[in-house]
Amino acid sequence: MAEYQITLIGCGKMGSAMLKGWLNDLSLHARFIIIEPDQKHLGWLTNEPRVKLYSDCASAISDNVLASTMTVLAVKPQIMDEALNVLGAMTNTSSAYLSIAAGISTSWLKQRLGADAVVLRAMPNTPAAIGKGITALYGAAPAVSRDLARQLLSAVGDVVLLDDEGLMDAVTAVSGSGPAYVFLLADAMSAAGVEAGLPDALAKDLAKATVCGAGALMAAVDIPPATLRENVTSKGGTTEAALSVLMAKDGLYALMTKAIEAARARSVALGE
Repeated sequence: MAEYQITLIGCGKMGSAMLKGWLNDLSLHARFIIIEPDQKHLGWLTNEPRVKLYSDCASAISDNVLASTMTVLAVKPQIMDEALNVLGAMTNTSSAYLSIAAGISTSWLKQRLGADAVVLRAMPNTPAAIGKGITALYGAAPAVSRDLARQLLSAVGDVVLLDDEGLMDAVTAVSGSGPAYVFLLADAMSAAGVEAGLPDALAKDLAKATVCGAGALMAAVDIPPATLRENVTSKGGTTEAALSVLMAKDGLYALMTKAIEAARARSVALGE
C-alpha cells in the first residue's frame, strides 16, 4: 500500500489534535513533516519515528525533504501569505493543499499557489482535541485528494461535505466558533447558580455536568433538540418558567442569531 507524506504547517492546538488523530489511525499509512517554530508543547513527538519536526520550511528544505502528497495549512489567516511564500521545494505540481484557516477561500489560495493547484478547505472545531469534532470540507479536487483529506479530518471526528463554498463562513460561525458558545452557557449557568445561593464549586460542577450530559444525550438519541426540550418541560413547572425568559422575543434565539451573524461577518472579513 502506498505511503503518503503529509506536511503540517502550524502545529498549535488544532494541529496537534489532528496529528494525534493521524498517528492513532492505523489505516493511515503516512509519514509526517511538521513545521512549527514554537515546539515547547511537542515533546511527546520525540520518539515518534513517523514524524520529522522542523522550526521552519527552510530547515526542512535543506534536509532534502521530499514534496508532500498533501500540505495541511493550519496557520492563522493573518499569516497565511507568509506561510505560503516559504513552502518552496516542499511541494510540486502533484501536491494537494488542505486549509483549515477561517475565512481563507480556495480562490484566494489558488491566486498564490497557482490556478491549477489542488486546494481543499475545511473548518474543524476544538472538540477535535478529544476526537469529537465536526469538520465541514469543501474542494473541487480529484477523488484521491478529497478522500485523503476526508480521512485526515475523520481522525478527529465527523466530516460533512459541502458543495457550496459560500456556506463556509456560516459553518465557521455555527460549528467552528460554536464550542465557545457552549462554554459560555456553562459559565453563565454557573454564575447564575451562585447568584441563586449555591456555593461556587457546586454551581460549576452542576453546570458543567448538565451541559456535558445534555450534549451526550443529544448524541445518543435520534431526536431533535427541540423535541428533547419539550420532553423535559412540564406545563406550569420550573423549566417552563425559565424557558419563558430564554425564549422571549429578545431572548436566546435573538441573541444567538446576532452572535452567529457577527461571527459569519468576521469570517468574511478575514478572507478579504
